[in-house]
Amino acid sequence: MDYKAMLLVGIFGSGFFVLTGQQPTQSRVFTSAQAEAGRATYGRTCGNCHTPSLLGRNGDKGELPPISSLPAAYQKFIGSRGFVPPLAGRVFLERWGGKTAAELIARFQITAHDPFFQFEGMNAEATVNMTAYVLQVNGAKAGAQPLTRTTGAIVNSITAESN
Repeated sequence: MDYKAMLLVGIFGSGFFVLTGQQPTQSRVFTSAQAEAGRATYGRTCGNCHTPSLLGRNGDKGELPPISSLPAAYQKFIGSRGFVPPLAGRVFLERWGGKTAAELIARFQITAHDPFFQFEGMNAEATVNMTAYVLQVNGAKAGAQPLTRTTGAIVNSITAESN
């Protein structure tokens, strides 16, 4: 092998090892236990308005549970239009996909402490767990790393792995 061929093999070979040795972006930023706890929290809190499917409300007749079955404070918060934004699907990801998991957690934390709701047991841990559940419903996979209030991963990078 001549000198130039050895040099090319050395350059491309070392580049290969550098590329394969890099760590992939961490996209599994919550545990399955967090998502399961979040599912239970969602079901007894936000799921009343955003619906069990997380697809929100458009104000259409026949949406379940009926708005009339919700507490008066929830009905007032929703208003006569009957719209509640989705927490899953394309519209949700268009709105929140470019933000971090920490930003989504913070938004849920603010909403959970709105005077209209006063959800029992909705502490910081419950909000983090509910965010894990919302991420899971949107296609994210659980892993070994727990979600925290400071998780900086972008929502689209978390959910895109399985889409």
